[in-house]
Amino acid sequence: MTLDVLLPLKFDHPFTYNVPKDISVKVGDFVLVPFQNKDIVGIVWGKSGPIKASIKIKDIKKKFDFVFLSKDTLIFLEKFSRYNLVDLGIALKLFIFQKAFKEISIKKKSEEYFEEYSLKKNISFDASQKKAIKILDDQIFFDKFSTVLLHGITGSGKTLIYFKKIQDFLEKGYQVLVLLPEIALTTQIKERFKEYFGNYPALWHSDISEKNKRLIWSGIASHNINLVLGARSSLFLPFKKLGLIIIDEEHDQSYKQEDQIIYNARDMAVLMASIKKISVILVSATPSLETYYNTINKKFSYISLDKRYGDAQLPEVKFVDLKKNPPLKSKFISPSIIPELKNILDKGNQILFFLNRRGYSTFVICSKCGYRFNCPHCSVSLIYHKETNKLICHYCDHEASLERKCKEGGDCKFSFYGLGVEKIFEEVKEIFPNKRIELFSSDFIHNDDNTKKIFEGIEDGKINIIVGTQLISKGFHFPKLNCIVIVNSDVNFLGNDIRSSEKTYQLMNQLSGRAGREVKNSTVYLQTFEPENQTLKSICDQNILTFYENEISFREKSNLPPFTKLIAFIISGKNRFDVDECARILKNKIPTMKDTLLLGPVSASISLIKGKYRSRLLLKYPQEVFPQKFLKDWLKTIKIKKNISLTVDVDPINFK
Repeated sequence: MTLDVLLPLKFDHPFTYNVPKDISVKVGDFVLVPFQNKDIVGIVWGKSGPIKASIKIKDIKKKFDFVFLSKDTLIFLEKFSRYNLVDLGIALKLFIFQKAFKEISIKKKSEEYFEEYSLKKNISFDASQKKAIKILDDQIFFDKFSTVLLHGITGSGKTLIYFKKIQDFLEKGYQVLVLLPEIALTTQIKERFKEYFGNYPALWHSDISEKNKRLIWSGIASHNINLVLGARSSLFLPFKKLGLIIIDEEHDQSYKQEDQIIYNARDMAVLMASIKKISVILVSATPSLETYYNTINKKFSYISLDKRYGDAQLPEVKFVDLKKNPPLKSKFISPSIIPELKNILDKGNQILFFLNRRGYSTFVICSKCGYRFNCPHCSVSLIYHKETNKLICHYCDHEASLERKCKEGGDCKFSFYGLGVEKIFEEVKEIFPNKRIELFSSDFIHNDDNTKKIFEGIEDGKINIIVGTQLISKGFHFPKLNCIVIVNSDVNFLGNDIRSSEKTYQLMNQLSGRAGREVKNSTVYLQTFEPENQTLKSICDQNILTFYENEISFREKSNLPPFTKLIAFIISGKNRFDVDECARILKNKIPTMKDTLLLGPVSASISLIKGKYRSRLLLKYPQEVFPQKFLKDWLKTIKIKKNISLTVDVDPINFK
């Protein structure tokens, strides 16, 4: 007997293998097969077609008994491949953790670590939460597909609500997956799981050791692990009885993987749930416009929480007009708010200063010879990081030293321009010299003991002031945080992103939500040169539905998502002329499809990244059209020069 086996390689088709008499296999089984000069783990895909007698068929070497992929998982894999325009074999890579197939013994100790979960802590739900739970109970069923948006203002107790639903599914023997957008979030939220359920969930992200990943992967496949907290890649773990997926902070851009295999984990989770007949709860205080629009169209159910949990109040949002109250020379914090900030600190409360720019200075220039530090591989300036005294490219991680001989003689004399969070950190230390201050950005926050100490210091109030970037807006709970100063509220509107208003609103709303969770009379200061900006006004008024209605109206008039869909074709290479030429050729060769519009080619706004020039074509099409069925076959036929790469991004969110 012969069967087709799909291999995790760059092929869009399986390969035929002979099944030895001493091996019994079925579709979905993982097997070890020879390919060229090495052995590879693949998946039995189906029955093979007719084979010429002259072709020598190799034997399957081994079947792995501890894991398999169900029929509906294979259907999902195929639809994932088709929608995202990636080869079947490349898509399969997401479902295979190669090191799990090494000979390992699951020790009893590892099984004891993942014990049974039950709500150990009594949760006192308020009236709005009880109402939300009742609606959830009416919308979420076992073994039935449904998608619900749990839309609650920051601090409304959304996590406690989905904890209750997690318990319902665990008691029935189902597995539950909770997706988080950032690894850093797992440090705090896993403690909340321990507090309420008595045990930690299994964690799955890039910082987990290979040994633990093998144990977790096998434990999920054998149904010994029922609760998983993870990043987007955990969606492809071999769950045996998955019943519920919760996507926390569902609006977050980090759910979109933008390198190697490009996909949106949130959208793929909904697709998988529809195939497997399981439930999805999307959780956010600021849902993506696409998700909110799906509730208007009744594709998703909708639950709203418009009050904070307990007696907590939303912070008061105030404008600081920098035209009327400018900072002192070479400073960035308006002196008009400093007396009030000192008063807040004197009462034992915490303050957060926010700027969404890593580093100290955005560019460095020699004042003698005019030399400017640019990245040799990208068309951007190197960012100076004072804490490490390094110049770093935030696109390719290239590093450079400040030491340089000046062509005018001697060493270069550098001037530091532009604003980064480390410069704010320095200014805050000057204003509040006797306070304990911590930097909170991805350069300093990792899943290690030092990060754990920072969290503990913030939570118990030993850290008085936090200076942070976007990372701090992502779902953290800081009970003593009473005041937030957004240093530059205008910078997020710059650029050519069609979602800039949406992203800015989400960021600032989420950020404001960190304040006043367990303290009263909290305040958010928005420093701006444009207090009349409509998006900033909607943040100040705290009327999120008005913002969504206005933004949806704008998108509809402009024929932008969610009223249309986009597919980006990014052509890249080391030779700019070859890139531009290839882009023009591809535009003429893309198949003509009814109701579609092909835009470009245009050079990317950052034309050179990692030593490669980039040009972009953009296909716009109506929601009801599915061009992938034509494009996937066309992509197999095109021939591109060896020095040119073509990347396809379905539903792009980044236009840099």
